[in-house]
Amino acid sequence: VLKWEKLSMDLSAHSVSVNECGVHLTKTEFAILKLLMKNPSQVIPKSVILDRISEDTPDCTDHSLKQHVSNLRKKLRKVNDRDYVEAVWGIGFKLADMES
Repeated sequence: VLKWEKLSMDLSAHSVSVNECGVHLTKTEFAILKLLMKNPSQVIPKSVILDRISEDTPDCTDHSLKQHVSNLRKKLRKVNDRDYVEAVWGIGFKLADMES
């Protein structure tokens, strides 16, 4: 189980919750969030995200990655009205700091 602030990810059950409220994610969204949660204080470049999730989602491209992250952000925001994933312009993505 990975935890970050109010996010919880159960890797064996392939489930995610915010404040104990379940969030349904696609396989790609789950893979992106897992990578970010394993590296909570780091900016992960888009190329690294694409490379690391390619085993689970080989059809993900630079363009579709942006859409997957957008969908992930919307799903998490819907549960807690807070952005958990932050875009770092020109580089990639990271988990947003509590103050953000």
